[in-house]
Amino acid sequence: MPLELATLRNDKAFDALTAAILDRDQPRTADLFYKMVTDEGRSVGDALSVVTAAEAPFVQVPNHFNVKDGQLVLVNNDHTILGLRTSADLTPYLPEQYRLLPMLQSVWYIPAGLDIWNQLLGKYPGRYATMKGMNVPPPDYGPVVWNQDVAPIREGGTLDERLNAHMLATMGGQVERSYGMFLDLAADESARDRLRDQLLFLGLIDVQDTIVGRKARNTGHKALRARAIVGLADYVGWERAQGVFYTGVPDMAVGPLYYSLYDHICVHLTNAFPDLGKSLVETNQTPLAPREVEAFIDMLMTGDQDTVFGQLTEHLTNGKSIRSLGDTIQLGAAELILRNTVPRSFTDGQHPFDYCNTGNFWIRTSGSPYQPRILYMMANFVNDSARSNKWSKSVIESELASFDFANRDPGSLLIELDEAILAFDIARSTAVANAYLQSGADRKKYMATVALVASKFQDDPHNQKITHSAFQEYENNSTHLKDRLLLVAVRQLAGWPKMPGGRDCYARFEKEWIRH
Repeated sequence: MPLELATLRNDKAFDALTAAILDRDQPRTADLFYKMVTDEGRSVGDALSVVTAAEAPFVQVPNHFNVKDGQLVLVNNDHTILGLRTSADLTPYLPEQYRLLPMLQSVWYIPAGLDIWNQLLGKYPGRYATMKGMNVPPPDYGPVVWNQDVAPIREGGTLDERLNAHMLATMGGQVERSYGMFLDLAADESARDRLRDQLLFLGLIDVQDTIVGRKARNTGHKALRARAIVGLADYVGWERAQGVFYTGVPDMAVGPLYYSLYDHICVHLTNAFPDLGKSLVETNQTPLAPREVEAFIDMLMTGDQDTVFGQLTEHLTNGKSIRSLGDTIQLGAAELILRNTVPRSFTDGQHPFDYCNTGNFWIRTSGSPYQPRILYMMANFVNDSARSNKWSKSVIESELASFDFANRDPGSLLIELDEAILAFDIARSTAVANAYLQSGADRKKYMATVALVASKFQDDPHNQKITHSAFQEYENNSTHLKDRLLLVAVRQLAGWPKMPGGRDCYARFEKEWIRH
């Protein structure tokens, strides 16, 4: 059974961490975490259980829309939990002496990510206020706690009834009921596999129909949040994950919630397959041929929704593997980043790429018969973003022709790769990365270099997340184009300097925290 927050709050480090977070003292928060792991000899997971319990009340939001002058204004999802989950998964890719760096970066970020709602109103200081150009003076009050912790709630006797009640509460925007029902299920060890599967599914189906002409949009963040919740729970242990649950689970039911696209896909599958395609998970085993992979990627970039859905249905009818189709759609998501040259637009490629990674992660780990439906969700997100930004043609081939890295030593290329990314030189970073990959040199050294440079960035957890998503998909991709996934992280890191100024955490790490 998960520990109650009251138990975690009795931990000797809890009060000091809470004080540092509420003082918005990023160095002190990270230093306390570092000392828990090094001086006290705690596991990273144990330290994370206390950190998440300390931050959880202060990263909630009441809604993801606000209204200003009669217009909808987006209110972001909390990013702290995304960074913590990604850091745990990215760590193995880094050189041994740097393996605490990504987690310290994520902990460093926490005090800047409190009460996003009031940050965007200019009423509380932090990353989002800074990003909007607002200089908010230190307040004499703390961040608002928008969603309270609750006790477990049980409705229904059987596991199926309890899971269904949790699903309906989440889809109905009933934040406290959804959270309470989740806590009841999470305490039942025999229910956790199905709860994990359902939470990911709920996140994946909550994506709006289009981003075209939309300023306020959810960008697939509910799926990323679900992935972070279950990933961190597995990492710290479900028994110590109460802070993780309070940080992320209430937000799964916070509005607005989007299910119209999912409804459309269900209707499409009803008309296309006698059983809504539920048997395809078992029957479809044939991978796409290379020419089919390339043709489908091109269609994702240039076709409309009807054309893409029609081709996806044809492939499924012809017995094509769901895993193979997911791998191909992920390559389409990669093209959204590889075809972009405009810094502000990288966010429109980044979010579908991370969303598709979560979709593929779910497909690889789930036995659900609903897997084909998520393929359509993924394909629509990629195609919609491509059409919105007019990414119909590849650009990197002409870029690569402008550089000559022939006969360069692979080690020198990795040094230049680090420099090019930190200089935000999109074309050179991509060209250096491509030259290294074309040389046939050690992929692990390449990934270690990219993971390390991603961990130098501060106050934007997406920098680490896109890197891990790219690595995970590369390692699982079955197509002949999988190397393009390794270019994605490099181009994204160089192209999207959302918060480019800070290197304080990395400097602190090099000076005080690294174990030489």
